[in-house]
Amino acid sequence: MAKIQLLLAGAGNRQALASLVSEPHTPVTAEEVQEADLHLVDESSFPQYRDELESYKRRKEPVFCPVVLIRRENSPVSVTLPDIESSDRPLVVNDVVTAPVGKQALFRTISNLLVRRAQTKELAMDLKEQNEQLREERRKYQTLVEQSEHGIAVAQDGEFVFVNEQMATIVERDCEALEGMTLESVIAPEYQRLVRRRHQQRTRGESPPTQYEIAVVTPRGEQKDIGLRASRITYDGEPAVLALFRDITAQKERERDLRQFKNAVSHAGHAIMMTDTNGTIEYVNPAFEEMSGYTAAEAIGETPRILKSGDHDEAFYRDLWETILEGEVWTSETVNERKSGERIILNQTIAPIQNGDDEIQGFVAIQDDITDHRLREQQLVVFDRVLRHNLRNKGTAIQGYADILEQTLSDEQSVEHLRTIQDNIDSLLDISEKVHHARQIFADNIEEADSVCGLEAGLERIRDRVESQYTEGNVVIQELPPETVEIDSRVLPGIREFVENGVKHSDASSPQVEIAASVDETTSTISVVDNGSGIPEQEQRVIEAGTEEPLEHGSGLGLWFAYWLVSYVGGDIDIRTSDIGTIVAMTIPIR
Repeated sequence: MAKIQLLLAGAGNRQALASLVSEPHTPVTAEEVQEADLHLVDESSFPQYRDELESYKRRKEPVFCPVVLIRRENSPVSVTLPDIESSDRPLVVNDVVTAPVGKQALFRTISNLLVRRAQTKELAMDLKEQNEQLREERRKYQTLVEQSEHGIAVAQDGEFVFVNEQMATIVERDCEALEGMTLESVIAPEYQRLVRRRHQQRTRGESPPTQYEIAVVTPRGEQKDIGLRASRITYDGEPAVLALFRDITAQKERERDLRQFKNAVSHAGHAIMMTDTNGTIEYVNPAFEEMSGYTAAEAIGETPRILKSGDHDEAFYRDLWETILEGEVWTSETVNERKSGERIILNQTIAPIQNGDDEIQGFVAIQDDITDHRLREQQLVVFDRVLRHNLRNKGTAIQGYADILEQTLSDEQSVEHLRTIQDNIDSLLDISEKVHHARQIFADNIEEADSVCGLEAGLERIRDRVESQYTEGNVVIQELPPETVEIDSRVLPGIREFVENGVKHSDASSPQVEIAASVDETTSTISVVDNGSGIPEQEQRVIEAGTEEPLEHGSGLGLWFAYWLVSYVGGDIDIRTSDIGTIVAMTIPIR
């Protein structure tokens, strides 16, 4: 059902036509133009309502508002209508019916025009929804452009035709001032030629790189590093270039700082290791690779447990973790193990890496290999003790016996005193020889490349030498590994010291020393067992402690000499005594 306004001259005509259309529709007989789905106007009233109808139709565009003109047959009155092809005015009359009006013909005309109206209303609704969507998209687009952290600019013919606020902020100019300026006016001189060439390539439809780095210059003369991304678009129907400017000045500064830091770390003399909060290694420097024997590829992804020597108990590592997890720095001397199995003493500092909110992001460990330093310290302490204690005491004895000899008149007694003097002199010479030998080993050979020898051949040489020097002793090689094993030849004098002591200081009627060796994947354990009274307990404590005190020291240099050599090649010594004698177990790396 539609609302139809009847704009007819004469109340009778309006009443007659109202009764005709009222069956399916609602007639409106007001004399002023009203809202209606269709208007019926007779030829005589048309001039009166023409302008109003035309204005009404304009207001309702794009909805079709049909007007039907009723004209009498053979009427001399004419109505001038605009040409449908050339007029820019809306067509006021959309159809014409002839009076007297036939009901069927009138309803057919009205029905066709109302269908057209319904279609335009539907199209207008769709158009309205589309316009709303377009306005929403435009609003979103404007929001994205205005709030983007990137500077956005459109350039045509080398000039800015659009810039957003962020772009203006980056180059420190107003948006209005930028529009119309050339690209080159904000680009640093060293990049102008590059930007101009690529801009021209894009506008020609070519495909140069879309991302690269340049620099812009502010009115203050300050340069800013920019990450530029450019692409070809159409803007206002013409080719243009869309450019995204990202200020990467701070990022480039961080990269430069990081490069300097990495360069410093890479060339640092100390081993440096970085881990995440779980202790997984994320970085090691070349000094770490040299110190540990592990390459960066082997170490990264592992944990510092690969360096664990077994010298420290769980309480040691628990204290370490508790300290660094509380954000404190942990410092200690640590005994670690190289990939080869050699033990090393480290002066180690571990510190947490924290962000600006004091949250721990990881840990950094700085390690200084002080193995040689510790060995040299031990040597100096022992040499001092030898010179201060042994030589002094024996020198006093020599002096005393010399005094006695000077006063005696008995030839037999003189001979006895001379023998005592000679014994002391021999002892001093022996000590002197060992001191000389030790100093030569650690001073002259400590920097030399490792030399190797077969384990079996080395032990056989030690056996033959000791038996030739001490004919009363018996040295037996009981058990050796079936395969060929090579060890550092510099450890052999240390092994010989233990074998020789087992024979020389034995209180058994028939001194005997048994040698055995076993191997695993990385080490060989050499056991020396004698049948004497054993190494004195005090001597054992001193060697196991690795240091001497004024009231706790050894009586000679031999055990220290052996300990230094075994420790130097990365080995370890375990001394035990039993009812059958002394058992010395030396664990050394296989070469």
